[in-house]
Amino acid sequence: MSTVLVLLAVVWCTGIAAQPENLIPNPSFEQAVDGTAADWVAEPAEGVRWRDDGGQEGRGYVRFTDQSDQGYVVLSSRRLPCRPGGLYTASAWFRTADTCQPGVYLNFHDEGGTRIHNLFSRATGPTEGWVQVTVTATAPMDAVEVCTSLYAYVGDVGDFDADSVITTVEGGREPGYGAFAPAQPGDKDMVDIGSRLELFVDGFMIDSLAGDARRVLHRPQRCEEVLRFDRPWEGPFCGYFALIDDGDRFRMYYRGWPKLGGKDYTCVAESEDGIHFTRPNVGIYEVEGSRDNNIVWAGPGCHNFTPFRDDNPACRPEERYKALASAGPGESLVAFVSPDGYRWSRLREEPVITEGAFDSQNLAFWDQTRARYVEFHRGFRDGVRDVMTSTSEDFLTWTKPVWCEYGDAPKEHLYTNATVPYFRAPHLFLGFPCRFVPGRKKLAEHAEDGVNDGVLMSSRDGLSFERWTEAFLRPAINPHAWTDRNNYIAWGLAPTSDEEISLYWTENYRYPDYQLRRGVIRTDGFVSVQAGAGGGEVLTRPFVFSGKSLTINYATSAAGSLRLELCDETGAAYDGFSAHQSDILFGNEIAHEVTWEGRSDVGALQGKPVRLRVRIKDGDLYSFGFGGG
Repeated sequence: MSTVLVLLAVVWCTGIAAQPENLIPNPSFEQAVDGTAADWVAEPAEGVRWRDDGGQEGRGYVRFTDQSDQGYVVLSSRRLPCRPGGLYTASAWFRTADTCQPGVYLNFHDEGGTRIHNLFSRATGPTEGWVQVTVTATAPMDAVEVCTSLYAYVGDVGDFDADSVITTVEGGREPGYGAFAPAQPGDKDMVDIGSRLELFVDGFMIDSLAGDARRVLHRPQRCEEVLRFDRPWEGPFCGYFALIDDGDRFRMYYRGWPKLGGKDYTCVAESEDGIHFTRPNVGIYEVEGSRDNNIVWAGPGCHNFTPFRDDNPACRPEERYKALASAGPGESLVAFVSPDGYRWSRLREEPVITEGAFDSQNLAFWDQTRARYVEFHRGFRDGVRDVMTSTSEDFLTWTKPVWCEYGDAPKEHLYTNATVPYFRAPHLFLGFPCRFVPGRKKLAEHAEDGVNDGVLMSSRDGLSFERWTEAFLRPAINPHAWTDRNNYIAWGLAPTSDEEISLYWTENYRYPDYQLRRGVIRTDGFVSVQAGAGGGEVLTRPFVFSGKSLTINYATSAAGSLRLELCDETGAAYDGFSAHQSDILFGNEIAHEVTWEGRSDVGALQGKPVRLRVRIKDGDLYSFGFGGG
């Protein structure tokens, strides 16, 4: 007897457990807010009244009143995450003494909120008490949300009651993944990102991608010519441009070199907006009997004199500007200083760096993240032009130079490197090397072999770089851009608006129309995680953060979207921060504060292991960061 009872108990419990969960909130209308059923929306509002004098189960139910044969009345549940491919069943109980036909709808919506599929079933009035109406439908693969609606159809007139709504689903994919499986956690270690901005110029923050999500390299858009080198002390052999953001203005330093083998000079141009440059008359050096020029140095090292503004807090005012330069062709690097960026002198006579090949642009800067000076200069490794680097505490004593490494990128001639801390995320170094292809010649009548373009690389330690093999800067249509020593990207970036960054490069070297061109790229827009219309997803490595809000830089098409989720280390969404609670995001913004059901405060997750999951449809994600507290 006891055995039979146990078996019956097992069967009964198993049967209960196997019943699909009712997805509908407030299904029997027992909760109301201001006389309206909670979690339900009526259209028109006056067409549905909540009552509590006894329904099909419990006391609550709703009464529909439709007095026009030209209109309709509909009551819809809150939209819920949809399981694409799942079999949905919706039912409701109705009663009516009139001849109307109350019905139940299953509605499926895509990412943009458009209803893409629906099925319905009706009761025929008058009814004998309460009757149940049921409809079944398979969710389309591109469905993102589902809701259940109760309605009085167009043409119906009369009153009816509704109660006890049930909507269940069996099978199907995880919500939001009709076209692809979700990105899965990998094995990357957790990092502390604090409140810093993170870009996707490298794969450091990415643990996995899903769907057609991928990292995409973007390229600068060509703008106007900003300098034409037509002064007697400039000429067609100017080079090695270095941009300084000096607070109230930008300074562009460069080599003036009218004639190969002749005298060269260090010149400066200035701009208040990074677009319109003028040559200041500094009046220091005489050329052709006049001091009316923009020359700031005419001593040894002019060939590749590369200044920077020293933001080291311990820097002495008389050394606020510093530079490295080779004292002669191929000679070692000498340190220079200046109080104002115009009047320069050697910091000491002896070279400070002696190992390398120094006939290219040799640059240095103060690394505020690591509190040290960093320099990058040229060397030859196995016959290929490459980049060496060293560091210093005082700008005089430098560590032994070591080679930069590029992972699995192929060996390529890197003529310059243009490495700079990214001003919005200084823990990241961005480099814009000039890639030299010596064995090619596009313009037959040009005297020299070789063509150049610009590439992008990035590093988090100044030693190991991730280098894109596709060109960041392609030569222009102009045939003179397809000759040697063109397309050198100047060292330095100019934030010329909140939305764009300006960078500069050379065109038409050796020719009378030699010039410096300005280009623009979206703020943070060097690389994005991008997905097409089919959708995709990025899941970051685990991290801890500081701040109370999440801000992203993104863009979508009119039909595209982003949904964001904050997960634990296993990839499971934290309560209140799931992709389905994320307010659907579309548009084009440099800084958007992410919200979940209208809430942006993520402070409760500070210090906890977090992963960011971003579901993207026809859009790009450029950067993200936490802040606001």
